[in-house]
Amino acid sequence: MRLVFPGSLTLKSILTFLSLLVFTFFGYSQSAELAENYFDQGEYEKAEAVYAKLHKNNPSHQNWLLGYVETLQALDKVEEAESTLKNYLTEIGEYPNIQIELGYLYQKQKDSITANQYYQKAISQVEARPGFAYSVGNVFQKYGLLNLAVETYETAQRIEPRSNNTIELARIYGEQSEFKAMFKNYMDLIFENPSYFQILNRNFSQYITEDSDNEANQALRQVLLQRNQKEPNVIYNQMLSWLFVQQEDYSKAFVQEKALYQRSQSKSLDRFIDLALISKENDDLSSAREMLEFAVENAASKRDLLSAERQLLLVKRALAQPEDYAGIESAYENFLAKIGRNKDSFLVQKDLAEFIAYQKNDVEKALDQIELINSQDLYQQQAAELKLLEADLNVQQSKFNQALLLYTQVEKLIPNSDIAREAKFKVAKTSYYTGDFDWALTQLKVLKTSASQLTSNDALELSLLIKDNSQEDTTRTDLKLVAKADLLQFQNQPDKALDILENVLVNYKSPSIVDEALFRIANLHLANNRIEKAIPFLQQIVDEHGDKILADNANFILGKLFSDQLNEPEKAKKYFETLIFNHPDSIYFVEARQRFRKLRGDQIQ
Repeated sequence: MRLVFPGSLTLKSILTFLSLLVFTFFGYSQSAELAENYFDQGEYEKAEAVYAKLHKNNPSHQNWLLGYVETLQALDKVEEAESTLKNYLTEIGEYPNIQIELGYLYQKQKDSITANQYYQKAISQVEARPGFAYSVGNVFQKYGLLNLAVETYETAQRIEPRSNNTIELARIYGEQSEFKAMFKNYMDLIFENPSYFQILNRNFSQYITEDSDNEANQALRQVLLQRNQKEPNVIYNQMLSWLFVQQEDYSKAFVQEKALYQRSQSKSLDRFIDLALISKENDDLSSAREMLEFAVENAASKRDLLSAERQLLLVKRALAQPEDYAGIESAYENFLAKIGRNKDSFLVQKDLAEFIAYQKNDVEKALDQIELINSQDLYQQQAAELKLLEADLNVQQSKFNQALLLYTQVEKLIPNSDIAREAKFKVAKTSYYTGDFDWALTQLKVLKTSASQLTSNDALELSLLIKDNSQEDTTRTDLKLVAKADLLQFQNQPDKALDILENVLVNYKSPSIVDEALFRIANLHLANNRIEKAIPFLQQIVDEHGDKILADNANFILGKLFSDQLNEPEKAKKYFETLIFNHPDSIYFVEARQRFRKLRGDQIQ
């Protein structure tokens, strides 16, 4: 295609003209950046000179106008700033955002009457042209004039109901603690498009807390209930369920989920199972059981039944006393008879083996279960998981060689996987149990660089334990005793483990073993809910071993105990604060900071 230019213009002259435009544009951009840098560094005279030139060359450019005016004010040249803004309004146009800038200039000079005249003039322009609302409201917000920003957006919506100012209004209401008004605006958006809830509930989380008496919680609940009564909609039930979950009131969330289920065409049980898992994770086992029983009763597919029944049996196990064990084992057997023993029911079968081994303490019978599962056509991942469990049970019986062989088989079965790394760590842990510390260190050296943070942290802790207690005591006598206590704890013999650790505290040779023994004793007491007995041992770590590797663990556990169990928030704050300031590299740092801020009453975002 041939380019044709009118008149006497040539391609060369046009390119020259375009080059000049580009050069001029970049020249202005560099000057603006220079002026901004001068201003930020407090060199206002230099900033004024550059901005003045920019404004003179392009008087309609608002950013350079405002930079120039701000610099004049910094130099206390108020009259010149006033004159510049007035000239703009007269010569360029009566832009409402510039009206506000001039009004705020008067407000800073204590002339609120004149300031308000300009503010109202800007709002009247929004009334004439609602499209100005965002730019006007944004300037009011910039200067903290929130009531005027609200008036601006409400004016626009009154004149033009389709004005898209709902989010801005909601945010301002939130800043003003007008929570009902805020949630009403958000609900207008969500009602129009329910998918917005997934985005907007991040905004809700700035105000909603675990406290059901919190003003924002109550406001949201009232708005949702009122709307649901006036115009029922499933989105209101979903949001009420979400609110009750935030408040950890899972039984009320369950009521909303049932209402959703009744109105649903698909009759999916996924939400019940997810809610039950959240309840279980937060130790509300009775609510979790109720939800899962509902899911089992209403399961319409084998998939739903398998998922719900499995989780229900796990909850029943968590609630069970020894006298309930026979009934739970029968429930497992009956369920497996109904659904069949195959790779589809693998997890239920594995759960049963673990229940028999760890709660009924019948390892031989559990191994029989494993042999039965092994005879099925399993997926490779399932075979690896089963070998891992079998190896653990061999450690339970002190059959260490068999356990090490099985762990090694798992590593080879699915190499470079999470389960392979877990197996390698258990090889190291088993070697540690048996006193083969050097071989354990060899395994741990690889795992410390693992992609899995959990495995990496566990490997690092065990490696440091071995190294720290091999220097002062070359015979590793204390380390062997602690390792034996760890093995006994793994083998569910806590009393024997406690005896060994208490003996270590009396007769230790390596001072670096003391905090390790204290920490293990505390955990043994906590496992049996002996909180008052555990606290002195944790406190001793904090007081006497504050520079050791377990100090952050002790502070974090003490903080949680005083916060969650003993209802002494002031004491809890002290421990979280110590962790934050003294152990910034701790894996508990983020959660400790969140908990500390919450106890202090900060608004968590």
